[in-house]
Amino acid sequence: MASIQEIVPRKKYKLFAELGRLPNGKRDRRTKTVEASGKREALKMAQAFEDDLKNRMQYDEEMFFVDLAEKWWKNYADVELEGPTKEKYKPALDLIASYFESYRVNEIKPLSIVEFFNFEKKEGRRSLETKYKVLNSIFNHAIKWKVIKAEDNPMEGQGIPKITHKQKKDFYRTHEFPILFDLLKEQSEEHQLIVLLALTGGLRRGEIAGIASDVCNFEHNSILIKRSLQYSKTNGLRLKGTKSEDTRVVTLSEKLMKRLYTLYEQKKSLKEEMGNLWEGFKDVNGEEVLLLFSNEYGKPYRPDTISQFWNRFTTKHKDNLRKIRFHDLRHSSATYILSEGTKEGLNIKTVQKRLGHKDIKTTMNLYSHVTDQDDEASGKLFDNLF
Repeated sequence: MASIQEIVPRKKYKLFAELGRLPNGKRDRRTKTVEASGKREALKMAQAFEDDLKNRMQYDEEMFFVDLAEKWWKNYADVELEGPTKEKYKPALDLIASYFESYRVNEIKPLSIVEFFNFEKKEGRRSLETKYKVLNSIFNHAIKWKVIKAEDNPMEGQGIPKITHKQKKDFYRTHEFPILFDLLKEQSEEHQLIVLLALTGGLRRGEIAGIASDVCNFEHNSILIKRSLQYSKTNGLRLKGTKSEDTRVVTLSEKLMKRLYTLYEQKKSLKEEMGNLWEGFKDVNGEEVLLLFSNEYGKPYRPDTISQFWNRFTTKHKDNLRKIRFHDLRHSSATYILSEGTKEGLNIKTVQKRLGHKDIKTTMNLYSHVTDQDDEASGKLFDNLF
């Protein structure tokens, strides 16, 4: 409740506004010194002062960051984001909110963000890029919701924090491909095809798991990548369509497409044989699809089981084949194209399109090791002149 303290009788008063408790439990009390003709006028001014502060706390930058974070989650993240993304963002949000617990939105400056990430690094915590994305989204929405002005965005000019312990991307060299192909022969046809799609098509595991008959063009040896199978504890398995700008066509070798066609025919026959026992699967739009990689009931495999299979496979053959992540098969595909495809006129732009990178800078940053090799080779060409 608002109150006053008389400093100079009938002239100067100190106003007190009671705003409850801070997130850390301490009393939140604001003061202001004004001139008034008497206590009655001063009390009215104190109440107006308190009401104004409470209103600003509710709708603008005077609110606590934890309140803004809660509004961001309730009105954006929990509504718009997919299950797997929410499961990744929620722990990051909780940690960020804990750090900025006693901060008001207008108290968070660019230096505050720098200090937060330095603290995270000092503590040896991971997922810095995820935390960066969460903070960036929160303050972008704060601008959109007119909580802060664009020029007051503390994330402006902040780069993604460098991660010194980030797992290094690896890839198979050309001479290792025959070894991999030979070892794969002992695996099931579906497992072989999954690996080959990642290695020769540069596909992600969710994209592979989401391949259905309707996206396969067996006549032109290509696949339209327009869906991805995702799993989350909240929503289970979902066959999610990609954004229009992420949809792409990937051309594969004729031999590989023939094997995929055989698998398709087998799935089609299995569906007929199963009859009423066939469960099948529907995408997020409710359309039933015939998935190429599925069990006997037409239900898809969880994407993480692909990584689990690959881990077992590489562990078993660690004496003959280097152990890399399943996602690194995608990097192997791109590296092979860049290092061996120059004679065919293939370049970094080809890889960008094939992998589905929105920004060519992403491709350049990921495969700078290949361009470095090209530069060395270019230098050696001039040896012939001397």
